[in-house]
Amino acid sequence: MNRKIFDELSEIKTTTLDLAWLLLAISFTYLNYQTFNIWYGILGFIAVFFIHLFINFHNNYMDYKNSTSEEYRQKISTIGINRESLAIVKKWMLGLAIFPLIIGAFLTYQTSWITLMIGVIGVAIGLLYSAGPKPLNSTPVGEIVVAIAISQLIPIAYSYLGLFGSGKFDSSTAISIVLACLPNTFAFLCAELSNGTCDLEADLKNGRNTLVSKVGKANALSLFKASWAIAFLLVPILALTKVVPYITLLVVLLYPNIWDDFRPYLKEQVKTKTYPLVIKAVSKFSVTYILLIAVGAIIKLVMSVL
Repeated sequence: MNRKIFDELSEIKTTTLDLAWLLLAISFTYLNYQTFNIWYGILGFIAVFFIHLFINFHNNYMDYKNSTSEEYRQKISTIGINRESLAIVKKWMLGLAIFPLIIGAFLTYQTSWITLMIGVIGVAIGLLYSAGPKPLNSTPVGEIVVAIAISQLIPIAYSYLGLFGSGKFDSSTAISIVLACLPNTFAFLCAELSNGTCDLEADLKNGRNTLVSKVGKANALSLFKASWAIAFLLVPILALTKVVPYITLLVVLLYPNIWDDFRPYLKEQVKTKTYPLVIKAVSKFSVTYILLIAVGAIIKLVMSVL
């Protein structure tokens, strides 16, 4: 398997999110508790990185294997287009699973069963997304589950590892992290909805009963706009209630620019043309929001020293 096919099957570009969630966890815990176990955080990141690659391989493998559309297999699937052997894909997939298994076992031994539980839930969601008698990507809840898993579960895992041993991770901390991540959750739901609207015809051909196919494209677009509005409205609410620093209010300044990115997608839902614009906008929002939380943490740290 050459580098190009590996990059496409692993969707390695999407793993930059794993680093963004780590930055969010570090910033949030320093902001509130002035501590973070960077060693456990880095090991957690490496484990999440390889789990991400493994799951992406698995999803591409299962989508090709379960597809009933020859057009999808031959013209859309990376495996079909490159005529890659399923046996080789499976070997790479299993190979990628070794690293997170070893690191996960070590972190569980060093911390507690909660680390194992979070890891098992995350991997299970990733595998069930495209596997099993009724894969999540073929159900109306798939988009919602994925948005929550990506934007909530990983930051919680990082935060737990970073605070382990300090006695500062409790239910109140977990709730605060969930609240801080909510804007990203709704932003990622927008990404999932845009993917579903662009893939609607292909999903129907492959028998996938997604949320978009359930509510219809028009209603899905309305849900997209509502989800995006909630993502933006949550930022000032969270800032004013001191869940996140006041400086995150600057995110609101992005609204006109991001809305301009959305306009082409709202007019036509084309995977190769307008879907990337949505991903660009969602990334712009999420990264800016996380960076501003980091800036807030740095400001608080500097003020405590002065």
